[in-house]
Amino acid sequence: MKTKALHIIIILIHCLLNHSIAQTVIQGKIINKSNQPISDASVMLMNTADSSVVAFSFSDGNGKYTIYTNKKEKELLLMVYGFNIKKQIKKIDNQSQTVDFVVGEEAIELKEFSVKSEKIWGTRDTVNYVVDAFRDSTDIVIGDVLKKMPGIVVKESGQIEYRGKPISKFYIENMDMLQGRYGIATNNISASDVATVQVFENHQPIKALEDIAFTDDAAINLKLKPGAKGIFTGMADVGSGIDNQFLWNSTLTGMYFSKKRQHLTALKSNNTGNDLGQEFQSFSNDGLMSARSISSVLLPSPPQINKSRYFFNQAFGGTINNLIKTKNEAEFTFNLNPFRDIDDRESYDQTRYILPGEDTVTIKEQMHAHTSRFTVEGGIGYKSNNPQNYLNTRLLFSGNFTESTGSIISDEHIGQNGESFPLKMASTIHWIRRGKKNNQSLGTELYSQSSYHAMPYMLDVSPGMFKDLFNDSVPFKSIRQNVAFNSFETRNSLMFLNSAGWKSFRIHPIMLFSLEHQSLNSKLSKSFQGDTYSELSGDSLGNDLTWMRVKAGLSLRLTYRKRDFNFELSTPIQYQSILVSDKTKPGDSQQNRIIFQTQTDLRYNINTRWDISGSWFWYNHNPNLRNLYSGYIMQNYRTLSRYESRLSDSYGQQGAVKLSYKDIMRFLFTNIEIRYNRYRNEIMYAQEFDGYLMKISAVEMENSGNYLAVTARAGKAFNWKKLSFNAEASYGKGITPQLRQSSLIEFINQGINANMTFSLALIEKLQFANKSSWSNVSGHAATGDKLETIVSFIDAATLDYVFHNDLIFSFGAEYYDTYIGSGRHNLILLDAGIAYKWKRLRFTLDYNNILNTTDYVYAYYGTLSSFNSAYRIRPASVVLSAHFKIF
Repeated sequence: MKTKALHIIIILIHCLLNHSIAQTVIQGKIINKSNQPISDASVMLMNTADSSVVAFSFSDGNGKYTIYTNKKEKELLLMVYGFNIKKQIKKIDNQSQTVDFVVGEEAIELKEFSVKSEKIWGTRDTVNYVVDAFRDSTDIVIGDVLKKMPGIVVKESGQIEYRGKPISKFYIENMDMLQGRYGIATNNISASDVATVQVFENHQPIKALEDIAFTDDAAINLKLKPGAKGIFTGMADVGSGIDNQFLWNSTLTGMYFSKKRQHLTALKSNNTGNDLGQEFQSFSNDGLMSARSISSVLLPSPPQINKSRYFFNQAFGGTINNLIKTKNEAEFTFNLNPFRDIDDRESYDQTRYILPGEDTVTIKEQMHAHTSRFTVEGGIGYKSNNPQNYLNTRLLFSGNFTESTGSIISDEHIGQNGESFPLKMASTIHWIRRGKKNNQSLGTELYSQSSYHAMPYMLDVSPGMFKDLFNDSVPFKSIRQNVAFNSFETRNSLMFLNSAGWKSFRIHPIMLFSLEHQSLNSKLSKSFQGDTYSELSGDSLGNDLTWMRVKAGLSLRLTYRKRDFNFELSTPIQYQSILVSDKTKPGDSQQNRIIFQTQTDLRYNINTRWDISGSWFWYNHNPNLRNLYSGYIMQNYRTLSRYESRLSDSYGQQGAVKLSYKDIMRFLFTNIEIRYNRYRNEIMYAQEFDGYLMKISAVEMENSGNYLAVTARAGKAFNWKKLSFNAEASYGKGITPQLRQSSLIEFINQGINANMTFSLALIEKLQFANKSSWSNVSGHAATGDKLETIVSFIDAATLDYVFHNDLIFSFGAEYYDTYIGSGRHNLILLDAGIAYKWKRLRFTLDYNNILNTTDYVYAYYGTLSSFNSAYRIRPASVVLSAHFKIF
């Protein structure tokens, strides 16, 4: 058996080393006579017999190119040409080699002609979308056009996905000014100013790691038109209207883009439902990710539809973004985003919890909440990126003050008041140094990220809840929960790039160190009159804990890179020490152990159209202070939780495989992806109901669960009628254990989802766009208890008639249908609008929610629970606005 296994391993290694021998790789560099690199030059391989093209590519920013072919001819023609470049053709042998070009300049005499460009073109790892091929007269900002491009999906949150995966970077002219807050660009840069949207596949943004670390990340780059570069542009929007109150919507935007500087500044204010927080949010992992508060006001849960339909707000804010490039190509960035907003919510909710046997708990709540928030976020950074030296440092900060009030009518009238003032800071240092000695590659990579979060919170609820526990079953006026949660975290790694290796295999040793420290202080107080509060005494009614985890160890990163095949295996072995100190109890809890969390990734480009990728990792998770406090904390008015300071472990493994197909010439992008996750926990979080009040506690009990998901995606564009669509279908099934009323229940849920967006020009003057989604979700307990199947369908269509270039009529209709076993709920929303362009002004008159629909009804499932809501949406409104260019 061992001999057979050894033979199999040898055969696999042999295949890895020789899988692409039949493929010819031509690479080189293109420079001019001044020794300057030529970027974006076209490179073609042609047959010598008839000059037919067999492969094509483009030079990158350093003038380098790579081109591949599987042709069997003995000789080929290699041609280089481009704008203002004299064409060169060389006859070469059909074998892998390096061919450099020194090209001369050639002036081009322009004559009157017309060019019809393709919608999409590209190279091996770059896809170029021609914006004007997708844009029509109804598209104002570049975000409007991105939604029409096959393979690119813009979520309701503003997040952009390419072929089902969120993008990792968003560039403007190859510069990352916005640092992940790309909603600022997609909502403010004019669509008419962008020439091309580029997607960089397998994008490695760090030049010093291009030959070491492979990635399947995708990035987007906006290539501006010449007339939009090197000039200051000022835009303004002014609008007002009425629904049940006076409405306003105003924006003032200024921007400048050049090779050495970029600036984008905007001031915004509205009460029409446009969320500035969503526009300014970051989609990068920068250490400032929002964390939920342990205690909070219970708010109406908003539906998963366009936020402008239900967001009752009053927003005032702005954004300042700057990038300056130095002579040595280093970049300085500065970003600042202050804003204030108000959020009013109202809904009627019904929550149903399944209990062991045939019992259920049903909670009906008429909810109203008002939240006022003032937020300031920003950052400053420096980046130098060249093949021998990379340095990226960034300091981020965030602070906000939030006040919330809530009113709930259930079995009784309940009032809520909450205040929080979270502060966050994060810093990142990423440094790489490369070199060579005796023809051996040398270098080191240092990565360090640290963050500090302070999250104080106060919650008042009246009348006092849980009177049997806190006041001997005697009613009292009000209860107050104070929580102060602070955390510090630093993660560090040092990788040695002077790796050992054999042929295409490389081994990189890595040193790892991380430290996390958390503190939690909480107290409960009660009031008999509602004016003064007295702290509740008892060890179980307060918390004063600290938690610290230290991890240190080594990892070996094994990589294999051979043209179209990339493989990476990480084997981190770390010593982990966790210490919990609870001042309300004698002694400390401590855990020391060795942890091993391996991870592997691979990618194989079968050919220029097909590729397959996969990943697998084993993980270990430990609870922190959010799940280790032993004193009671009131999470909301009807949920009380406490745990034991017992250290435990959760283990799991997750795998994914994806098969992708791309045919740029046919504007087609498809893939199918399978994901599986299985986990095992040493403890469970038990739920105990007393009427509608719920207590959560930790119980030592091993349990396991799993989840399987299959997703298929397709994007396609056509020259016919400018038709373009993106579609996605998915199936998921999961098994989740739940301990409720001291009984272990296994919950099984499954769902099918499908959605599609498309746009086309029915005739030259009639534009149509549609977005639809359908889902079927069901769930049941292993004991036989079933939740009613929820089937929902949403369709949103818009029709724009271009009467002439200066006058456009718009019509919109949205249909929502939700079917639950007990009944069906549906509604229709209608909109209409007129846009008129006069000189530099564009006037728009919008009439939204013409039928004056007041509520949106929807439903969803949780673990052994169902949720139904009638959520208030914005009433009928009329808004007149003007959009114009200042300079």
